[in-house]
Amino acid sequence: MRIKELVKSITLGALVLSSIILTVLIWDFSPDVANVDNEPTKEVNKAIGPSFEAEINQVIAPFQLVDVNGTMVEGMPATSEVNHLTDVFNKQHIKKVVYIENDQSLMLRDLSDHFLVLDYPTDIPLSMYLSDTLDVQAKVPSQFKFDRLLYDIDATDHLVLYAIDSERHRSVKMMTSVKGENVKQQLKPLKTAMRPYMNISTNEDTINKATYIYAQKEPQNLKTYRTIFNHINVEDLNAILFDDTPIVRTTKSGNTIYNNNTGVVNYDADKKTYHYTNLSEDEHSTRDMNISIPRTFDYINEHGGFTDDFRLFQSNDQQGLITYQMFLNGRPIFYPNQLNQIHVSWGERGIYEYSRGLLKTNVTIDNGKKPKKLPALEDVRASLASNNTIDFRKVEQLVVGYRMVSQKGPDDRLEIQENSQFEPTWYIKHAGTWYEYDDGELIEQ
Repeated sequence: MRIKELVKSITLGALVLSSIILTVLIWDFSPDVANVDNEPTKEVNKAIGPSFEAEINQVIAPFQLVDVNGTMVEGMPATSEVNHLTDVFNKQHIKKVVYIENDQSLMLRDLSDHFLVLDYPTDIPLSMYLSDTLDVQAKVPSQFKFDRLLYDIDATDHLVLYAIDSERHRSVKMMTSVKGENVKQQLKPLKTAMRPYMNISTNEDTINKATYIYAQKEPQNLKTYRTIFNHINVEDLNAILFDDTPIVRTTKSGNTIYNNNTGVVNYDADKKTYHYTNLSEDEHSTRDMNISIPRTFDYINEHGGFTDDFRLFQSNDQQGLITYQMFLNGRPIFYPNQLNQIHVSWGERGIYEYSRGLLKTNVTIDNGKKPKKLPALEDVRASLASNNTIDFRKVEQLVVGYRMVSQKGPDDRLEIQENSQFEPTWYIKHAGTWYEYDDGELIEQ
C-alpha cells in the first residue's frame, strides 16, 4: 500500500513540475519574425499590356533592309525576321574602330561589292545602340549618331560594320569577330521576301553606293488591311502615372482633366488621345539620347505600353522628345491624329511627358480587295524633282508605308472601332519631316 502511495506522489510531483516548466517557456517565448520582416512585398504590376514583352532590338529597329550585291539591288521592309539579324552579334565583340570623315560625300574606299543596308527612321546614338541593342562594348565617339548601318559581308572573313551619320559625311568603321558566313546564313531565308530595289541621288551627299537613297522599284501586290481596335482604359494609365487618386474635371471643350500635386492629364475622349505631364519633374527634359532612349524604352515596356509593333521613329535632342511609331508588316503606319504614336520625354529622375493614342489593334485582316499597285519609284522621283515648290535636294527617304483611314459615321464622328483600314501609300521624308506622297505633292501628316 505504501509503495502505491509513493508512486502516486512521485507521478503527481512530476506533473506539477512539468506544468511549471511549460508555463515558464510560454511566458518567455517570442516568435522569430526575422523572415517575416525580410519577406519582400509583392507589388501589383500596373500595366496596360504584357509587361517586358518587347525586345529592344524590335523597338530600336530599321524600317528597311537592302541587299546590294554588285549591280543587283533587292530589299524588303524590316519585319521582325529582319530585326533578328542582330542575333549574329551574340557573344561577339568589336576588334577595331576607325573614325572616317569627309568634307564632301562620304567615301568608304574599303567597302566591298556585297553589303547590306539597314536604314533607320531617326538618328540613334552609336554607343547606346552597341551596348543596349547589340550587347557589344566598344570605344566609339560618345556623341556620334547614325541612321544607316552597312553590313559589309565580303570585305574579309569577318563582318565589317559601318555606322553612317544622317548628313552622309561621317562614319564609324568597326571590325567585328562576327563571321561573314553567319550573316549570309541569316540572310538566306529572307531572300524569298525581297523585291527589286533601286538607288537614287538627290544631292551631292548621296552619290555613291554607301550614300544612295534606296527604295522599292515598283511596289505592287500590296494588300489593304482592315483593323478592329480595343480601347486602352484611361484608369489603367492613370494608375501607372499617378501616385494616388487624381481629381477629375471636365473642360468646356469636352476634354477630361485629371490632376493631383504631382501630375496632370488631358484626355480627349473623341480623339482617343492621352497626354500626361509630370509636375514633380524639372521643366526641361533630358537632352542626352544615350540616357533618354533606353530609359523611356524600359519605362514603357515595364507597363506593357508597346501594345503593338512600336518602333523608335524620331529622337529630338533639341526638345528631348522621343517618338515611337506603330508598324505593320515592317512598314510604318501614319495617321494625322497621332493615334499611331507614343510621345515621351525623360526628366531628371523619371518620365516628364507621356502622350499616346488609346487604341491597340485587336484583329488585323486582309480586306479582301484587289491588291494595290503604287507609282514606280522612278515616276515618284521624277515628279518630285520637277515640282518647283519642293526642294528635291532635301528628300532624305522614300518608303512605302500605311495610311490609317477611319471613316465617319452618321453622327459625323470617326468610327475608329469598326471602320479603320491600313492602305499602302508612298511616304517621303523631306527636311526631317515625313509627308504623304500624292501625285507629285507632299501632304503633311
